[in-house]
Amino acid sequence: MPRSVIPWSLVVFRLLAGPALIAVALRSGDTAAWISVVLLSLGVVSDIFDGIIARRLKVSTPKLRRYDSRADVLFWASATIAVHLMHPALLPSTGPVIATLIAMEGINHAFSFARFGREASPHHYLSKAFGLALWGLFIQLYLTGQGGWPLYAAFALGAMSQIEAFAITARLKEWRCDVPSVFRLER
Repeated sequence: MPRSVIPWSLVVFRLLAGPALIAVALRSGDTAAWISVVLLSLGVVSDIFDGIIARRLKVSTPKLRRYDSRADVLFWASATIAVHLMHPALLPSTGPVIATLIAMEGINHAFSFARFGREASPHHYLSKAFGLALWGLFIQLYLTGQGGWPLYAAFALGAMSQIEAFAITARLKEWRCDVPSVFRLER
């Protein structure tokens, strides 16, 4: 069995966990909320470890990192759909935040395509902090149906992450994935 099977399996798991979150959200009650929290947590853990394992096994490739990014987008989009199926009253407070972050993500990808002909995939530290903030926020959203300050904290981290991703793309001389920070572009 090739060593790359493990990180790829974690990426595929996240691709499947997203739609599973939507399927669970179509059920109602506390059981659905707790199952969603478990699926969400397993998805986040798979996201944390796919890159670590790929680097340790020396099988990290730009292709794997791009698909990791795509799996992240599908996973978090599915988690967002699921939470709104479970708690439709959240949409007025989360809608503007979601729309802003989607627009920023779209601008970053368009800018990266314009510069390099490829989607952005920096995997920088702020994006990792944003992912952890989303994890905490979504656990709260699934279980309580309330956003509160964690919603705005996650939004602030997300906006800062998107701004840094744009700055990374603007400063890169050639396309690269896994850039830890705009301040650490050298390798």
